[in-house]
Amino acid sequence: MPRKPDLHDRLAVLPLWDGPIAVEPVAGGLTNRNLLITARHGRFVARIAADNAAHDIDRATEQAATRAAAACGLGPELVWAEPGLMILRHIEGRTLASADFRDQTRFRHVLALLNSIRRTVPEHYRGSSRDRTPLTILGRYLQKLTAEPNRWQRAADRYRPLLGILAPRLAAVPAGFAHNDIHGDNIIDDGQRLWLLDWEYAGQGQPLVDLASFFNNAGLDDGMVRICLADWLGHLPTGEEKQGFAAMRLAAAMRDLFWGYAQDGLVASQPGKLDDYIAINEHRVSMAAAVL
Repeated sequence: MPRKPDLHDRLAVLPLWDGPIAVEPVAGGLTNRNLLITARHGRFVARIAADNAAHDIDRATEQAATRAAAACGLGPELVWAEPGLMILRHIEGRTLASADFRDQTRFRHVLALLNSIRRTVPEHYRGSSRDRTPLTILGRYLQKLTAEPNRWQRAADRYRPLLGILAPRLAAVPAGFAHNDIHGDNIIDDGQRLWLLDWEYAGQGQPLVDLASFFNNAGLDDGMVRICLADWLGHLPTGEEKQGFAAMRLAAAMRDLFWGYAQDGLVASQPGKLDDYIAINEHRVSMAAAVL
């Protein structure tokens, strides 16, 4: 009986290679599967994933954002794309941890990277214009989490009043293109520069959320608010702008929390896997809400 073609076979027949390839798994990828491909002319990463209704991920939109990021030099080269599959040039380097952001040079480089998203990606982006503003993302999560019985249904519903509080505070925040998933695991330092990965949540939203996510996930203290906002705005922040950033930090923390609630339902076979992640973000939401 003929052997059923496997993933290696699917990758091996792509018209990219001039000989045999070696394929090995890459750790991580909660919403996708990543494989490292070694070919004669270099190393590549295969990113394999279908659309994901739980997180409102559209892979065609992700591919458009990934292509735009590569075109403006923020992300690795996209060498192949088809439904459910991308092949990207592999970046040799390491992802960043919270301690890395204490280095002022690297900290400034991250701020420059975030500014480049909103300033350069839109020129190259040819994807969907679907609404990726924080309030819309939170509203979609809340609707899904409270519509059907699940482990976190009541917990999610407790945060509903916060959406009403956030709405007027975020209304004045400028719109634009956002990555929407900024954390150290998505930033690679190759020793000379930084690269930004994983554009599956990117789209038309409010770019300030990228700065807020960085601030939250890097563990920066409140004394850094003025520095980050001055760099972002090009001037010292006003009281209103500080309040808008505080609201966006809450929105970013809630987005990470709701992501955890939704993802927990997708890994039901591994109970408790995300409990620590969820506890961290519940604490962040509580702290961010307390200062509004």
